[in-house]
Amino acid sequence: MKKYAFAVTAAAAALVASSVSAATYFNVGPVGADGGFTVVFGNLGINTPTFDDQFTFTVPGGPDGTADFSVSSTMSADSQNIQFSSVTFDGMAFQIETNGWNESRFLNDVDVLAGQSYTLRLIGKAGVDGASPNASYSGVVTFAPVAGVVPEPGTWALMIAGFGGAGAVLRRRRHQVAVAA
Repeated sequence: MKKYAFAVTAAAAALVASSVSAATYFNVGPVGADGGFTVVFGNLGINTPTFDDQFTFTVPGGPDGTADFSVSSTMSADSQNIQFSSVTFDGMAFQIETNGWNESRFLNDVDVLAGQSYTLRLIGKAGVDGASPNASYSGVVTFAPVAGVVPEPGTWALMIAGFGGAGAVLRRRRHQVAVAA
């Protein structure tokens, strides 16, 4: 089992744990002005019949947001085959897009909270029936911060009309009370 940790800050992101296998990677791209970033991960040339890769990370201090995940493998020979038995993000199973020669899985619109620790886990077999492994997979995570809520124009119009109506009622009520006294 391989464990990795990384931290993403509003200014920069860096891999903070040493890698167990030089072929396994987890690279965080630059953090944009809006707090969004992209992570590229994978395992190249898997040299064991089975694999159980775990990437543990935290998004500290920045904005909350949503993440989209995609992982795939393509083979041109039996020894390069990947058979994912499980791909999860904090226990949420990825959806299977394709199986066979081109394995592909994805998970979209996952809420990600700043300061919380998460685990991306990939389990599977390399090679045909775990024999003569020489397989690889790669994936991408995109993080988009939750944008500030801005009312739509129709909402603004209703709000302004409501304030105007409330003001008219208060003004009329004040005028009626003054005349009756």
